[in-house]
Amino acid sequence: MSILIINASPRKSGNSAFIADSLKEKYGNDCQVVNLREKNIKLCTACRFCKTNNSLCVIKDDISELYPALLSADKIILISPNIMGFVSSLAKILTDRFYCLKTAERKTKFEEGKKMFFILTQKSADRSHGDMAANWAKRFFEQYGLKTFTFVIPNCNYDNTDGVKIKLDEIKMNVSMF
Repeated sequence: MSILIINASPRKSGNSAFIADSLKEKYGNDCQVVNLREKNIKLCTACRFCKTNNSLCVIKDDISELYPALLSADKIILISPNIMGFVSSLAKILTDRFYCLKTAERKTKFEEGKKMFFILTQKSADRSHGDMAANWAKRFFEQYGLKTFTFVIPNCNYDNTDGVKIKLDEIKMNVSMF
């Protein structure tokens, strides 16, 4: 099983990076980790080239190199911090660039059976503060035919990974069972 882990945190050594590294350690050679903060990412320009030509995005940047991995992975794990009640700007730009992953007839380019595991880390102890982002992610990814599981992790302070460490076994168990 191939797993693609996408860390959408702008911070180099935060909670999202800790989770990505821990999952990479668990799955080893079966997974690839992509840190969006290290990538040259451009915004979708709504040019519709992908729809007109039934192709992937015409923009040549690091996201264009990510499409084959997205489409071939059996399981995609997207990790984002909760930024003001929503996903990070890096996660949002990535999902905007999903536009080309549907045909002009609105059919997904993902093969049936693909899975998206969405993890949202947040400082707040109240899980419901992540509901808007988690519900959006579930609806968004299911539009692409991806079976989606969302997981909100509370108590993730900026200056340490203690909150994530407490939940790490639960994260690994849920990723494995999903």
